[in-house]
Amino acid sequence: MNIRQKKLPIAALEQIDDRCAEFERLWQSNEPPTIESMLAEDVSPNERNVLLAELIVLEIDYRRRRGETPTKQEYLGRFPEVSDAINEALNEGDQRAGMFQPPTISRLAELFPTLEILELIGAGGMGAVYKARQTGLDRLVALKILPEEFGHDVKFALRFTREARTLAKLSHPNIVSVYEFGNVEDTYYFLMEFVDGSTLRDVVKAGQLAPQHALAIVPHLCDALQYAHDKGVVHRDIKPENILIATDGAVKIADFGLSRIMGNDNQQDSLTGTHQVMGTPRYMAPEQFEGAHGVDHRADIYSLGVVFYEMLTGELPIGRFAAPSKKVEIDVRLDEVVLRTLEKEPQRRYQHASQIKSDVQSITSTNRPALATTVVRDSNAQEMDREDNV
Repeated sequence: MNIRQKKLPIAALEQIDDRCAEFERLWQSNEPPTIESMLAEDVSPNERNVLLAELIVLEIDYRRRRGETPTKQEYLGRFPEVSDAINEALNEGDQRAGMFQPPTISRLAELFPTLEILELIGAGGMGAVYKARQTGLDRLVALKILPEEFGHDVKFALRFTREARTLAKLSHPNIVSVYEFGNVEDTYYFLMEFVDGSTLRDVVKAGQLAPQHALAIVPHLCDALQYAHDKGVVHRDIKPENILIATDGAVKIADFGLSRIMGNDNQQDSLTGTHQVMGTPRYMAPEQFEGAHGVDHRADIYSLGVVFYEMLTGELPIGRFAAPSKKVEIDVRLDEVVLRTLEKEPQRRYQHASQIKSDVQSITSTNRPALATTVVRDSNAQEMDREDNV
């Protein structure tokens, strides 16, 4: 069996994950250890090889960030027993060339016998979502299937286990709940809360979003982001497709952390790849698009600003764009809020989503006249620049 396909119990994966986390911590502290020093002597050969493969992948990544050019020969000479992992880590080609084909309903019925698979809801670069019923609990659920190729990714099993466990602990009324996650016959999946409604993208396209409705949605998005950020979880892909509006009016953010699980938290090198939905770069913070290190929760705040602007005006803030109050009839004081979320430099943005909520609610709850002088910005306050990166 190829090392990329080895199945290990969760406890073993967690132990490997802990060692990899320590390995990364030391690299980030400029105290890089040797791979050999991190190998556990009290693990089975299978566990050792998986740990070794992951450490090699991590070291190669960190060395590349330092401007080094690691070679296959170097690592094959040191660790010939994991040659497949080395070849994959140093392969410059994209092995994800084929288009993702969503599994058929009959195939999913075989993989998930306890579920009644009802229909395919949608599919994209990050997988496919199906409407299903948990027959035992008699409740509707959403089943998200990730592309099958990830079942053969040397880095994916550990990343999936680590991140999915964190996401499953997120419990907030404005975040789509994750009930269960796992891997069935190399098919990774999430079983999630089913939201009966539309995406924000559908609502915006239909022209059904009045400014006052947009202003009512934003505080819910801020609540969800602040909760997740307090838990150390960054979404990394806030866009209208990942915001759901239920028929009862509830607002929920979907796919928290999925970009990181899929290995796309730095999407710079794969903007036209199979797993990158085109359009997403338009919502990305400049530091995220440029592949800067240390991208944090403030990238979500920037993306929220793009969504906020689009909800108000129906347009994206690309190139040289007008302040929202120049496009639609709103309180001019909201310009400062929107434009502050869109600051190119993270330190000049809002630092917390809760601050955005507070300012929006403070403005919308008052009736005093909105004067242009209340917007404290420089001479470019009413017109901003943003490069179109697509």
